[in-house]
Formats: sequence, C-alpha cells, structure tokens
Amino acid sequence: MNTTQAKTRVRFGVFELDVCAGELRKSGLKIKLQPQPLQVLLLLLERPGEVFTREELRQKLWQADIFVDFERSLNKAVVKLRESLGDSAQSPRYIETLPRLGYRFIAAVEEIDRSPTEVLPAPPALGDKDLSEVRGDGETPLALFGQAGDHSYPVGETGALETGGTRDDSRQKRRYPLALTTAALVAIAAFLFGLNVGGWRDRLLNRTRPAQIQSIAVLPVQNLSGDPNQEYFADGMTDELITDLAKIGSLRVISRTSVMRYKGTRESLPQIGRELNVDAIVEGSVMRSGDRVRITARLVQAPTDKHLWAETYERDLRDILGLQSEVARDISGEVRVKLTRQDQLNRSPHPVDPTAYEAYLRGRYELTRQDPKLFKEALAQFQRALEIDPVFAPAYSGLADTYNLFGNYGVIAPKEAFPRAEAAARKSLELDDTLAEAHASLGFAKHHYDWDWSGAESEYKRAIELSPSYAVAHLRYAEFLSTVARHDEALKEIRRGQELDPLSRVIGSNVGRVLFYGRRYDQAIQELRAALNLDPNNTHPRLNLGRAYEQKGMFTEAVQELKVVQASLGGGPLIALSHVYAVSGKRNLAKQMLTELEAEPDNTNWFFIAGLCAALDEKDQAFKYLSNAYDNHDFFLSFILVDPYMDPLRSDPRFQDLMRRLGLP
Repeated sequence: MNTTQAKTRVRFGVFELDVCAGELRKSGLKIKLQPQPLQVLLLLLERPGEVFTREELRQKLWQADIFVDFERSLNKAVVKLRESLGDSAQSPRYIETLPRLGYRFIAAVEEIDRSPTEVLPAPPALGDKDLSEVRGDGETPLALFGQAGDHSYPVGETGALETGGTRDDSRQKRRYPLALTTAALVAIAAFLFGLNVGGWRDRLLNRTRPAQIQSIAVLPVQNLSGDPNQEYFADGMTDELITDLAKIGSLRVISRTSVMRYKGTRESLPQIGRELNVDAIVEGSVMRSGDRVRITARLVQAPTDKHLWAETYERDLRDILGLQSEVARDISGEVRVKLTRQDQLNRSPHPVDPTAYEAYLRGRYELTRQDPKLFKEALAQFQRALEIDPVFAPAYSGLADTYNLFGNYGVIAPKEAFPRAEAAARKSLELDDTLAEAHASLGFAKHHYDWDWSGAESEYKRAIELSPSYAVAHLRYAEFLSTVARHDEALKEIRRGQELDPLSRVIGSNVGRVLFYGRRYDQAIQELRAALNLDPNNTHPRLNLGRAYEQKGMFTEAVQELKVVQASLGGGPLIALSHVYAVSGKRNLAKQMLTELEAEPDNTNWFFIAGLCAALDEKDQAFKYLSNAYDNHDFFLSFILVDPYMDPLRSDPRFQDLMRRLGLP
C-alpha cells in the first residue's frame, strides 16, 4: 500500500488533500485538479523530502505498453499541478525541480485527523454487512465510501454520492434515498442526544467552534527599550518562550533557528504561517527599564490573521523565569491543547538575580551564533552568571553546552572539554532535573567521550520526553542512532528535528550526513546539495558531499567540492581530499599530503588520519593513530562503526579488539 493511500488526509501549507476522495482543498475551498496532476501529487507525497526520479514517475504513471510523449506529458502535468498550488518553479514552496533528475516535494507534510464535519456513515449497499462493521483505525475514522456496482464513490456531507463522472442512473436512484435517510437519522440523533457529529449541532445553534491549533511559532520578540544593546535580551526572551512552550507534548513548536529568520521581516503572518506550516503565531515585545520588565504577547491564527488573544505582563526582573512560564501557560490555555501533568508548566522557578540572568542571556546569544571564536565569550558569561547566582541551573546547562562545543570543534582537547561538560550538566540536573537542555548535554558527553551508549540514549530520550519540540535533542539523538547503525530510526529522528526547525542549516546538513552513514549515497548527495543551496559558504555539507561523491566513485566531483573546502580553510592539507587521491590512484600525492599532516605539531585528527593510512594500505600506521584516538577520546571515534574510512580495517583482529573496548558490536 502506498504511503499516501495509508493516510486519510494530509496537510501541507494551506492545502489539505483527502487521499481517498482525491480532493484537494485550499483553506477549505475545493481546488480543481485534473487526474494526471493529482497522480503526480500523490506520488510525491509518498516520500516527502525525497527525490522522485523522472524514470520512477514514468513507470508508475504510464504503463510500458502505452506509447506517449512521456517527457511532454510529465512536464505538462507538473505545470498544471503547480498552477493549482500557486507554486513557482523558480522559487518553489512545494515542488522542487532537480534538472534532468526529477522532482521533490519540499514542504512539510503531516497526516491529520478527519474533522467531525467529514465523518458520516456510508450508505450500505444492498447485501452489505451491517454499518457497524465499517472499518476504522480506532481514533481517526477512515474515508467512508458508498458502493455502487463495481465502483466506489465518496459520501458527501448530505449523504449523496459524489462521483464527478457518469454512472448508472438506475443504481443512483436506488441508493440515493437510502443515503439521505441514513444521514438524516444520524443528524437527528446527534442533535437530540447531545452528539456533535459533523458539527451540525453547532451550526444549527449558530455556534462557532474555535479553530484547532496543533502547531505554533514564536516570532522574534521585539526590543522596545530603544537601546540596541538590549537586543540580546529580546532574543533571549524569544528562546525562553520557545523552550517553555516546547515542553507541551501535544504542541509542535518551531525552533529558534527557523523563526529568527523573520526578525524585522515585513512578511504577513499568513505567509509566515504557510512557510513554517503552523496553525498559530505568537508575536511579542519586551521593554526593560532598570530591574522592571514588561512583556506583551499576542496569539494570532496564522491562516486568517485572526487575533485570538493578547496580554501584557509586568514584573520585577528577578521573577523573569516565572513570568516566562506564566506567558507560556496562558498561551497553552488559549490554544486549547489537552495538557498532561508534565505539560502544566507549573514549576516554581526560584527568583534569579537580574545581573545573573542578563549574563546568562548574553551567553546563550553568543552560542546561537555558532562561531567557535565566540564560544569563549559565552563561557565567560555563564561563569559570571554562576558567580552571582551559584544555584542558577540554566547557567550550568549553558556551561555544559559550551564545553561540549569546545570538544566538538576542537577548541580545546576532548579530555579537557567533555569531563567539564559532564560535570556542569550533572550539576544543572541536581538543581533542576526537568531541564531538557541539560539532559541532552549530558547525553552528548556520554556519547562522544564516555562511549556509554545506553546511558547516552537514555539521556537523549529523556530530553525529548521533557521537551518534545526541542529540535537540538532530536538532532543529537539522530546522530547517536546513526553512530550505532540504526539508520532508519536515525533518519526518522532527524526528519522530526527538521519539521521542528525547517530553516536550520545545521539540521539540513545533518540529514545528508545521516544518509551518508547509512550508505544511501544518492539520497545523501541530494540532501547535501539542497543544504548548500541554502548556505553555499557552509563547509560541513560540502565536505560530506565530497565524501559521498568519493563513495560513488565520482572522483572528479569529489575533488572539485573538497578543493573548495580546502581553500575556505586556508589551503592546508585536507584529509578528505588526500583520501580521494589515495583511492583514485594518485597515491604519491596522497602520501605527500600525509607527510605534511604528520609534520603538524598540533594535529589532533587521529581518527581521520587513521582512515587515510588505511586507504594507503599502511595498516600498522592506521592502528597507531586509532590508538591515539582512543587514548585521547577523539570526538569522531564514536563514528567508527559506520564510517566508510574504516572499511579496509574491519577484518583485522586489532580492529575487533578496539570495537570491544568501545563497547560496540
């Protein structure tokens, strides 16, 4: 069964597609869509985010014994589909063209429950089983069909059969009264006995039900203080509101990276809602005067720009954490989500010194800029916050994140960075064990330094449990799953992170890396190209793109990409480029670059140099560097199970012994 066929209805942007009925609606209005464009749409929705090649489309849409001008027919179908979606080939929101390759559906897609207005019993055909035996999935009723001869037709709100084509009139006359009778009885029973099937009782009583809100974005809080130096404070408030709302398990909350793009934007809220695929948007402003702070928050229904709620809060800065929780609690009440006990956001955070909180926000601001040159400033700010308030748990969590990044980026040695990160994370959790960020930080240190695989997984899962919309936790857990070769789970997890942070360059790049380690090189290349389209100067996706090309045997393309990386890093020897030379027959050039790498006094890339030695058949030298990687807890040693650089060494008993010491199969 196709993915789309297994779903009753899917939503993307302002569109909803009833898969069973083959109906496309835009903001509730039915859109005319011809059969062939509809089939193309259904196929693309089977694998959102992945490429459907033109050959795949040909095989699925045109039988082998039917002779048509396939290229022209497919192009025409896609043009018609784009017209119906209001999409553009030059600036696509839904369907991306990959020249000479195929198409990809790039918008976020979610399966949605059928609303009660569409759940009506099907009129049973003569001789059919009792209506009560119509199959459903337990919670979301499946699309119901009335049977008319050998054809199935969807049942509309009136109970009439909607065919959109010709049929046997005598059959229609026999079944139409029965359909009306069934629908009428259900409507009367629902009204009299307090049911609300189809929302008819609300409509008859002229009541309007509130729109259901399942997803939300917090736009960057505006700084109304008149002081540009307070911008970090407004950004920090944005982060904290997102963090609090992300704890609500029944609400999908877009992450900071994606919403910050809209800082100072003039785009309309409906447009932003479509781009982020959310039901509602929170706008806010903050004004700080001395130790007093005023926050204004407004909740808006994204598709309609309808004002739902607004409130102004004013507090002493010492109570800022409590104020953030109060705003989040009020918003959650307005979106009418069913909160669990964990979702209640009723914690009572201790009052924090305003100066400590200011230092904490400055530290977080520096970290979010993802520049290793600024990590030391972030560290200084977190340390300052803790000097002022030694029991401020979020500052310890920030400290842990900073040391983890030190170890990840090689700012300081792993043996210095990760134990400090772990100690800070544990202290944070000792003060407040509900901090998802601290659990994720502890998991990161356990994963990449302690090689405590089960402990790391427990911490990542706990972080996601506490904050289901915390995209960073999904990203780190996906990386963990990838390193232990659970590739399908890893891809699912990174896609979830991408849903929560659709504009994140980091997550977009890591989708490609997850596919790379899963040896799905064609898909990895497509994702990494897409990441580079968003950020051409980002060396990480380009590095992995070069490695993927190498594994495909596309050495010319690999060298081309890796030389760009080499130039951006200053032109020194690049291990990945040397590796391509080694496996493509240019061994002398690769050996020359290895000599240069070994001559560098501060080179700590033990794991990757071991991979280069393996490609040059210098196994003894390779295991020497792997021993150094083990002794120094090289960050990348945690990828040893899945990295293709290790393939020439896997049958060696020394490799098996190393895997045993790492606790890997």
